[in-house]
Amino acid sequence: MPDTLHPAARAHLATWFDQAWTEGLWAAAWSKSLDGLTPEQAAWSPGPHTHSIWQQVLHMVYWRERHIRRIETGRPPSNDDLAALNWPEITDISEGAWAAARARFEATQRRIAALLGESDPAHDVLVYFLPHDCYHFGQINSARAMLGFKPIE
Repeated sequence: MPDTLHPAARAHLATWFDQAWTEGLWAAAWSKSLDGLTPEQAAWSPGPHTHSIWQQVLHMVYWRERHIRRIETGRPPSNDDLAALNWPEITDISEGAWAAARARFEATQRRIAALLGESDPAHDVLVYFLPHDCYHFGQINSARAMLGFKPIE
C-alpha cells in the first residue's frame, strides 16, 4: 500500500465498505448474513477447531475495535486482550448477548466507514478490513448453508 491513499481511492474504499454492509459487493450483504440467526444457530460450530458465526463476528469486532482504539488513543492492546478476545468462547447464549455482538459489529462498521472517509493517512490501515471481513463473511455464509439457510439473494 502506498504511504497514503489518494483521495479518490479513499472515497471508493469508504463507499465499498458501506456497500459491503448494506448491499453486498460480490457476495451477500454483511448485514443480511447476520439476520435471522438465533443465538443457538450463531453459537453453533460445524466441528472441532472450527469457529462459530458468533466467534467470527467477535473476532472481526476485536480487530476493528483494536485498530480504532489505536488510531484514537495511540495505545496498543495488551497480549492478554489478544488471547482473551481474538477468538472468545461464547458462554452467554442469549438473545441479548447475540444482539449486543451484532450491535458492536454494526457500530464498528459505521465507525470504520467514517474514518475511511476522512483524509488522515493514519486511517489507511483500515482498508485491510475489507478483504479480511469478506473472508470471514464467506465462512459465515458457509456456516449458514450448513445450518440449512437458503443463499442470500
